[in-house]
Formats: sequence, structure tokens, C-alpha cells
Amino acid sequence: ATSMSEQLLARGVSPALLLLLAGGVAGEWTGHLGLSFESDRKVEERTMLCPSGFITGLKVRQGRDERSDIDTYDFQLQCGRRWSAWTGMTFTGLRQEKAFECPMKMHMTGLEVTKGRREWGDVDTYDFKLQCSGVWQEYMGLGVSSAKERAAKECPSGTMAWGWKAFRGFVKRGDQDYYNFDLNCKPAADSQQAVRKTPSPREIGLSPNVFLWSAKDVGTWLGVLGLGDYSAAFEANKLQGDVIFLLLESHLQDLGMRKVGDRLYFMEELTQLHDSTNAWAKALGTPLSSTRRLPNLHKAGLPAEVVSWSVKEVVRWVEALGLHEWAPLFLSHRVQGDVMFSLTEVTLKEMGMARIGDRLFTVDCLQSLYEELTSWKKRRETVQATVDPARLLGGGASAAPQGGVTSAGRGYATASPSGAGA
Repeated sequence: ATSMSEQLLARGVSPALLLLLAGGVAGEWTGHLGLSFESDRKVEERTMLCPSGFITGLKVRQGRDERSDIDTYDFQLQCGRRWSAWTGMTFTGLRQEKAFECPMKMHMTGLEVTKGRREWGDVDTYDFKLQCSGVWQEYMGLGVSSAKERAAKECPSGTMAWGWKAFRGFVKRGDQDYYNFDLNCKPAADSQQAVRKTPSPREIGLSPNVFLWSAKDVGTWLGVLGLGDYSAAFEANKLQGDVIFLLLESHLQDLGMRKVGDRLYFMEELTQLHDSTNAWAKALGTPLSSTRRLPNLHKAGLPAEVVSWSVKEVVRWVEALGLHEWAPLFLSHRVQGDVMFSLTEVTLKEMGMARIGDRLFTVDCLQSLYEELTSWKKRRETVQATVDPARLLGGGASAAPQGGVTSAGRGYATASPSGAGA
């Protein structure tokens, strides 16, 4: 019986590649897919391995030389979130290029290829379908002329693809172009290798202060997670950085995130983002803040005793938050100061405030305002209990609250991604 090394050498694997395979965690080749394969000239072969992690996507470009009726393909692998170089297989006359990435950065566990042949013009075409974390996806859509055969291979249970091998053969008679493929699969030597990793905000060009993120920035982050399909819904609902930590799984359902796995993955990543940003804030020694702030009550012409506000004064406060679009709702629903702190996200939705981000922001500002007023009243009571009443008559009482507390003004260090304020 020959050793694995001897088998790999016999199959054309270079000694350098063999050393890489032998170093620490070797994988196993699945064997050719089983597509028909012939060649009357030397077979062209290219091997690629992900230096770390596993394959998460495939890019294919298709070319054709009409004069010689030769059809060519070349390939790139996505390893984690980085694309490799092209394999360098014979290629000419670019016709199209397609890419497919596994959803949510899942890992590739299988490959299916369909081959087509149109005798008129001697056109050979191929299309590709990936299996991601055990689930077959859709074909890439390269287009196949008169499908002739289909073949597939899956990684053994508990393993994922980290290597790819492509073979090209050519038969002059009929100008027949043949391709075949092989996957190298291995288990994760360290279980952390199998966990989808998210880069830090700095790595994707975003501020480490998540509270400064715009809705577009949140969409960028979703794209890196592999959840870019939901970016439009997040942006339409004005879900920017200063409110995303208030999201609940029920909000994700309202945003169209129907797949349970997507929601669980998002909530896990949101928690990790919260923890990492919280650690960064503590290292700075100051709570993080948003560009949106509570309005200054004095400058807005509003009395400090919020419970005495009329409906019009409540509307003025809502407009000062920058929520002019929703101000008429507070007027039509007769929301006065003595009930505004009883508002919840549910009642705001019932009133007609359609955007999730605006509802979360409003509830968060109401809670911040309530805490500021409570703190001011406690300070005033302390002053009244300890200072001579005569001095109070002279104007020595503590100043009324002026506003200006940051949205999520309780300070990032006490913020929670579990939906406080919802």
C-alpha cells in the first residue's frame, strides 16, 4: 500500500505543497468530481489552499477564443473574507465573470458542476454550485449550453473545504475542452477556526465609536457579516449606530430577517460588537456618545417641569429631536407631558411611527430625559434639606436641567444590546 504522501506526489502535488499539507493539520482530497475527462496533450493542473481558515466563496471567469473554438475558465477562492489570486490556468477572451459567497461567511463543504456541450461551434460550458455548511446553494448562473452531465462531491462529515484543485484537458478533434475538480477537506484543528470571524470596525474603515455610525455604516458592517441583503431594510428604518444595540430579535423579524439562523447570528455578532466597543470605551476612560443629543430645554423654550407640558410643548420637544416627520402624531394623539414618559415602542408604533430606528431613538431619549429630570430633582431636594431657606430665597437653588445629554446618554459603559428602553 502506498502512503498518502506517495499518492499525492503521484497525483502531481509539488513537494512544497506536500510539506504544507503535512504541517500540523493535513486535509484529504475528495477525489475527482467524476465529470468525463480526456486530453491528447499534457493536462494542465492548478492547486490552491487557503493559508488559514476555509473556503467561503468562489469566483469564476469564462473566456472563449472564437478563431480556435477554445473555451477557457479560471478561478479564485475566497478564504475567510479575502480573495486569492487567479489560479493562472490558460485563459483568453473574457466573456463573463461571476462570484458566489457563502451566506453569512459559512464555509464551503461541497461542489457541484454541470457541463454543457453545443456541437455547432464546439462550445463547452460549465456552471458551478457550492454547498455551504451542508446546504446546497443556487448555481452561479454562468449559463450552460445543452447540459450533458452533472457531478458533485461533498466533504466528509465534520470537515470543510480549504483546498481546491482544477484540471484542464483538451482534445483537438472537435475542439473539446474538459475540466475536472477536486476538493481538499479538513476538520478545524482549533474549533475557533470554524467560527465565523468579524473584523474590527477599523479594519473595515468604520469608527470604533459605534454610536457615530450612520445607517450606511451599519449597512457596511452587515455586508462584512454576509448579511448585506438586509442593508436596505436597516437603512430605510434609520437604524444607525446609536440605536442598534437596542434591537431585539422581534425587530429583526419586522425587518424581513426570516431565517432563524440569520437572526441568531446577527444577535451574537451584535453582542460581540457591543463588548469590543465597550472595552475600547473603558480604555479611553470616557463613555462614548452620539452626534444626536437631547435638546436644551431652556433654548427650546420649554419649562423644566415636563409633567406640565401641553401637547404643543411635547410636539416642540419631538421636533427638537429632529423627528419633525412624526410630530403631528403626538398632536393628533393628544400626548401631554403628564403621559409622555408612559410611551413605549409599542404605543409609538400604534401611533403610526413606522421606522424602527426612530421609535428606538424616541424611547431612548425619553428614558434619558426622565433620568436627567430625576437626578436634578434629587439634587434640588438635597440642597433644600441642607441649605438655609433664606439662601434659597436668594437664588441659591440648583439650576434646572438644560438638556444636552447624549442619546443613549446613560453612557456606553452601561448600555446593553438586549433592548433596554424598548
